[in-house]
Amino acid sequence: MHIKHALLTGFEPFGEPRPEKNRSWEAVKMLANTKIETGNATVVCHCHELPVSYDDVSKQIPRLHLMQEFSIVIHCGAGTAGMVRLEKQARKSGYSRPGNKGPTDMPVDGCVPGYSTADVLATNVNVGAVQDALAGMGWDKVRVSLDAGQYLCEYTYYTSLAESKETYPERGLPEPKTLFVHVPPQESDPYDDHQLSEMLREIIVQLT
Repeated sequence: MHIKHALLTGFEPFGEPRPEKNRSWEAVKMLANTKIETGNATVVCHCHELPVSYDDVSKQIPRLHLMQEFSIVIHCGAGTAGMVRLEKQARKSGYSRPGNKGPTDMPVDGCVPGYSTADVLATNVNVGAVQDALAGMGWDKVRVSLDAGQYLCEYTYYTSLAESKETYPERGLPEPKTLFVHVPPQESDPYDDHQLSEMLREIIVQLT
């Protein structure tokens, strides 16, 4: 059976006071080294925890993309209560909230550096179809979003989309299906970590 590779990321804890865990990483790490059989491919999951730091994200995302010929890239972050959000787009500028390293942890001019891509990049995933598929399986607390928050989540999303659009063609590879999923920050609101991990697994199946 054909082998495909999926890159999944979650974030370290952030905020003040700093919580012990970030649910995005708790859900993602359950899929580490997992092989998902989708019917037409075996998808190998590569999971990584990202720092909540602009400079670190700018360095790590390109390195992660070079690890494999990824067909699927899913980034996860902590969002707002009560709903899972499938982010449809990411903005290049407008980042004004410091990262975990303090007041100097900011991108120059509030912009994602290093890419000649457009001010707004849209995912190549049909997020509406993914939402409908999940709803059909009972996950009804999922919505499509046009605002990824203009913090490290959206910064990561834009960086990853730009990396896919600019460097994969240079490597002679098809652009991976890239998506950002915001999960609620509180346990069991509305799904627990295991359910969120299973949702991510199903999203991978839908994108294969």
